Amino acid sequence: MDAEENISASGRIGIGSWTYPWAVGTVTDLRPQEPLSAKGLVRIAAELQLRVVQIADNLPLDALASQELESLGQLAQDCGIALQVGTRGVDPDHLLNYLRIAEQLQSTLVRSLGGWPRYPTPLSEVEKNINSVLPAFIDAGVSLALENYEVYSTADLARLVRCVDDPRFGICLDITNSFAALESAEQILDNLAPLAINAHIKDFTIERTNSLMGFACVGRPIGQGKLPLDLILSRLAQFNRRPDLIVELWPPPQKTLDETLSLERTWAAESVQYLRSFVAAFSGKRSSKENWNYQLTDL
Repeated sequence: MDAEENISASGRIGIGSWTYPWAVGTVTDLRPQEPLSAKGLVRIAAELQLRVVQIADNLPLDALASQELESLGQLAQDCGIALQVGTRGVDPDHLLNYLRIAEQLQSTLVRSLGGWPRYPTPLSEVEKNINSVLPAFIDAGVSLALENYEVYSTADLARLVRCVDDPRFGICLDITNSFAALESAEQILDNLAPLAINAHIKDFTIERTNSLMGFACVGRPIGQGKLPLDLILSRLAQFNRRPDLIVELWPPPQKTLDETLSLERTWAAESVQYLRSFVAAFSGKRSSKENWNYQLTDL
């Protein structure tokens, strides 16, 4: 069984560059003196005994030279870790560049978004661009996952994926992203769970602001917020979808950057452990009835 088949057959829990947004320096004016590198992320995954790492747009791989990419791929191979490539944007040349990066890193998945929140690419253009590059992805054996976020309705994204109509193109499911469009978890999952080939698991809570005039969506460790994890896994199971589950976090800033980085590390370890336990329990409940489970050795 090759890597792609193993991913689709069993799913895995992983981390990514959005598990450690502060450590990688996503907030540019609060960057650590030594930001977390792609190699550092792989080493953390090995310490956590994980088997997949997604390196996304906040740690851009196209900033690395070919020799650096080769060294990163070798480290991942030595650690027994599969890499997933992430970026932002749907310009054909950009996507084809990331396809080349994915091939060099032996990644079977490229995840992207339609653009920046204030500057989304029209879906008609997204569809045209995807159709132009997808033959190259198919030839390379690499899947392309478009992540949902608030600028596009999930119904429109579902229509896009169905219009393209190829198993190598699907959704990177992150239901937290679409709450800002006032879509419910049920709506999001109805539209996108059947099309998910990758998934981000990001917990949150809703808190009233100090002025009492409004609310804020605030990140929490997985299992300590309002994310309906059981519903997510149930709907994925309903449609026989077993995507890798990539932990993402929104840690709030603390009094100092060191305290923020410490909180982030703690949340990451807690989230991985909770997700492991939850998925194991969920699989145990369902496997006898539906023959659906995540391989516990890969969790």
